[in-house]
Amino acid sequence: MSTVKKLGKVAVFPLWKRLRWRIENVTEQRFGPQLDDLRRQLDGLRGELHAVRDELRGHTDSRAAELDGRIGWHDDEIRRLAAHVAAMDSRLATLERPGAGNGQSPADVEEVRAEHARIRARVSAVAQYEERLARVEEALTKDDHRN
Repeated sequence: MSTVKKLGKVAVFPLWKRLRWRIENVTEQRFGPQLDDLRRQLDGLRGELHAVRDELRGHTDSRAAELDGRIGWHDDEIRRLAAHVAAMDSRLATLERPGAGNGQSPADVEEVRAEHARIRARVSAVAQYEERLARVEEALTKDDHRN
Protein backbone atom coordinates (compact mmCIF):
# COMPACT_ATOMS: atom_id res chain seq x y z
CA MET A 1 0.00 0.00 0.00
CA SER A 2 1.32 3.42 -0.84
CA THR A 3 2.22 6.01 1.74
CA VAL A 4 -0.53 8.35 0.62
CA LYS A 5 -3.17 5.67 1.16
CA LYS A 6 -1.78 4.86 4.58
CA LEU A 7 -1.77 8.53 5.56
CA GLY A 8 -5.31 8.95 4.21
CA LYS A 9 -6.56 6.00 6.25
CA VAL A 10 -4.88 7.21 9.42
CA ALA A 11 -6.23 10.75 9.03
CA VAL A 12 -9.67 10.01 7.63
CA PHE A 13 -10.69 6.90 9.61
CA PRO A 14 -11.37 8.64 12.95
CA LEU A 15 -13.27 11.38 11.15
CA TRP A 16 -15.32 8.83 9.20
CA LYS A 17 -16.09 6.92 12.37
CA ARG A 18 -17.70 10.01 13.98
CA LEU A 19 -19.47 11.10 10.80
CA ARG A 20 -20.87 7.66 10.09
CA TRP A 21 -22.59 7.48 13.47
CA ARG A 22 -24.17 10.92 12.92
CA ILE A 23 -25.29 10.09 9.34
CA GLU A 24 -26.94 6.88 10.56
CA ASN A 25 -28.73 8.68 13.40
CA VAL A 26 -30.01 11.50 11.18
CA THR A 27 -31.12 9.03 8.54
CA GLU A 28 -32.91 6.90 11.15
CA GLN A 29 -34.71 9.94 12.59
CA ARG A 30 -35.78 11.36 9.24
CA PHE A 31 -36.56 8.22 7.27
CA GLY A 32 -37.18 5.65 10.04
CA PRO A 33 -40.98 6.09 10.21
CA GLN A 34 -41.25 5.95 6.42
CA LEU A 35 -39.08 2.83 6.28
CA ASP A 36 -41.17 1.20 9.03
CA ASP A 37 -44.34 2.02 7.08
CA LEU A 38 -42.82 0.58 3.90
CA ARG A 39 -41.79 -2.57 5.82
CA ARG A 40 -45.35 -3.01 7.13
CA GLN A 41 -46.77 -2.55 3.62
CA LEU A 42 -44.25 -5.04 2.28
CA ASP A 43 -45.19 -7.56 4.97
CA GLY A 44 -48.89 -7.09 4.06
CA LEU A 45 -48.13 -7.64 0.40
CA ARG A 46 -46.13 -10.76 1.25
CA GLY A 47 -49.11 -12.08 3.22
CA GLU A 48 -51.47 -11.43 0.30
CA LEU A 49 -49.03 -13.04 -2.09
CA HIS A 50 -48.78 -16.15 0.09
CA ALA A 51 -52.60 -16.32 0.34
CA VAL A 52 -52.99 -16.08 -3.44
CA ARG A 53 -50.24 -18.66 -3.94
CA ASP A 54 -51.91 -21.07 -1.51
CA GLU A 55 -55.30 -20.55 -3.19
CA LEU A 56 -53.80 -21.20 -6.62
CA ARG A 57 -51.93 -24.23 -5.34
CA GLY A 58 -55.17 -25.66 -3.94
CA HIS A 59 -56.98 -24.99 -7.20
CA THR A 60 -54.25 -26.57 -9.32
CA ASP A 61 -54.03 -29.56 -6.98
CA SER A 62 -57.77 -30.20 -7.28
CA ARG A 63 -57.69 -29.79 -11.08
CA ALA A 64 -54.68 -32.09 -11.30
CA ALA A 65 -56.50 -34.73 -9.22
CA GLU A 66 -59.58 -34.40 -11.44
CA LEU A 67 -57.51 -34.71 -14.62
CA ASP A 68 -55.63 -37.65 -13.15
CA GLY A 69 -58.95 -39.43 -12.64
CA ARG A 70 -60.07 -38.68 -16.17
CA ILE A 71 -56.76 -39.83 -17.64
CA GLY A 72 -57.00 -43.04 -15.61
CA TRP A 73 -60.49 -43.66 -16.97
CA HIS A 74 -59.29 -43.05 -20.56
CA ASP A 75 -56.33 -45.38 -20.03
CA ASP A 76 -58.67 -48.12 -18.82
CA GLU A 77 -60.94 -47.59 -21.82
CA ILE A 78 -57.99 -47.75 -24.22
CA ARG A 79 -56.79 -50.99 -22.62
CA ARG A 80 -60.30 -52.45 -22.88
CA LEU A 81 -60.67 -51.35 -26.50
CA ALA A 82 -57.20 -52.67 -27.36
CA ALA A 83 -58.36 -56.17 -26.44
CA HIS A 84 -61.42 -55.80 -28.68
CA VAL A 85 -59.32 -54.49 -31.56
CA ALA A 86 -56.89 -57.40 -31.20
CA ALA A 87 -59.79 -59.87 -31.30
CA MET A 88 -61.22 -58.16 -34.37
CA ASP A 89 -57.81 -58.24 -36.04
CA SER A 90 -57.56 -61.98 -35.55
CA ARG A 91 -61.12 -62.50 -36.82
CA LEU A 92 -60.37 -60.33 -39.85
CA ALA A 93 -57.21 -62.30 -40.56
CA THR A 94 -59.26 -65.49 -40.35
CA LEU A 95 -61.79 -64.15 -42.81
CA GLU A 96 -59.11 -62.92 -45.20
CA ARG A 97 -57.63 -66.39 -45.53
CA PRO A 98 -59.78 -68.57 -47.80
CA GLY A 99 -61.25 -71.55 -46.00
CA ALA A 100 -59.58 -70.77 -42.70
CA GLY A 101 -61.64 -70.93 -39.56
CA ASN A 102 -64.80 -72.32 -41.20
CA GLY A 103 -63.77 -75.96 -41.48
CA GLN A 104 -63.12 -75.91 -45.21
CA SER A 105 -59.93 -76.89 -46.92
CA PRO A 106 -58.42 -74.71 -49.64
CA ALA A 107 -59.45 -77.31 -52.24
CA ASP A 108 -63.08 -77.02 -51.11
CA VAL A 109 -62.88 -73.26 -51.37
CA GLU A 110 -61.48 -73.47 -54.89
CA GLU A 111 -64.25 -75.86 -55.85
CA VAL A 112 -66.87 -73.41 -54.55
CA ARG A 113 -65.23 -70.59 -56.47
CA ALA A 114 -65.24 -72.64 -59.70
CA GLU A 115 -68.92 -73.55 -59.24
CA HIS A 116 -69.69 -69.88 -58.62
CA ALA A 117 -67.95 -68.95 -61.89
CA ARG A 118 -69.96 -71.61 -63.79
CA ILE A 119 -73.22 -70.31 -62.32
CA ARG A 120 -72.31 -66.77 -63.32
CA ALA A 121 -71.65 -67.97 -66.89
CA ARG A 122 -75.04 -69.75 -67.02
CA VAL A 123 -76.87 -66.71 -65.67
CA SER A 124 -75.10 -64.54 -68.24
CA ALA A 125 -76.12 -66.93 -71.05
CA VAL A 126 -79.73 -66.92 -69.84
CA ALA A 127 -79.71 -63.10 -69.73
CA GLN A 128 -78.39 -62.96 -73.31
CA TYR A 129 -81.05 -65.48 -74.43
CA GLU A 130 -83.83 -63.44 -72.78
CA GLU A 131 -82.49 -60.30 -74.49
CA ARG A 132 -82.60 -62.02 -77.91
CA LEU A 133 -86.14 -63.26 -77.25
CA ALA A 134 -87.19 -59.74 -76.32
CA ARG A 135 -85.76 -58.39 -79.59
CA VAL A 136 -87.48 -61.11 -81.63
CA GLU A 137 -90.80 -60.46 -79.89
CA GLU A 138 -90.40 -56.76 -80.51
CA ALA A 139 -89.65 -57.33 -84.18
CA LEU A 140 -92.69 -59.65 -84.52
CA THR A 141 -94.99 -57.13 -82.89
CA LYS A 142 -93.72 -54.43 -85.25
CA ASP A 143 -94.38 -56.69 -88.27
CA ASP A 144 -97.89 -57.46 -86.98
CA HIS A 145 -98.66 -53.78 -86.63
CA ARG A 146 -97.47 -53.10 -90.19
CA ASN A 147 -99.71 -55.77 -91.68
